[in-house]
Amino acid sequence: MGTTPTLVALPADQPIWSRFFTVAPLVLVATKEGDGWDVAPKHMAMPLGWDNYYGFVCSPRHSTYDNVRRHGAFTVSFPGPDQIVQTSLAASGRDPEGGKPGLEALPTFPATAVEGVLVSGCGLYLECELDRIVDGFGENCLIAGRVVAAQADERALRVHDRDDADLVHAAPLLAYVSPGRFASVSETFSFPFHADFSL
Repeated sequence: MGTTPTLVALPADQPIWSRFFTVAPLVLVATKEGDGWDVAPKHMAMPLGWDNYYGFVCSPRHSTYDNVRRHGAFTVSFPGPDQIVQTSLAASGRDPEGGKPGLEALPTFPATAVEGVLVSGCGLYLECELDRIVDGFGENCLIAGRVVAAQADERALRVHDRDDADLVHAAPLLAYVSPGRFASVSETFSFPFHADFSL
């Protein structure tokens, strides 16, 4: 038996998330902006249930919020660990005219079902139509989309004759370790589900 940990109370009257690390996917959300496109990294992003819905947390102060509300669509590109520099460029600041010069170095190609772009070289792509925006999480909101098209790199797809652990090892996943770190996930293990458990 190990020693009993000492628990430290965290004051809940202020944000707690910078006091410890959590793991989340790191994705690139693209939206139509004027005559062009904006691409922004998001880590508070996830499937919304078992059906084809995907959402991410955003702030009304960000262009992504206005763009999605105005145009009713967004795309999600899932970069790999070897694309961390490109992902960082998507977080670059805006110039005095409001543009993001860092995006010029980010190769994209057109989406197939919504008006949007996808970031080249990623392992998975989602194209989403806006389902709803849920405001009221402090100064943030949840943007929920319905997935209307999806594509995946063949090398990242699960197949019956290939072990899942080998697949993840060959095509590592990019994870954001909040706050401020990232990880390459290449080693995974089967979860020890109880015999009566079902998804």
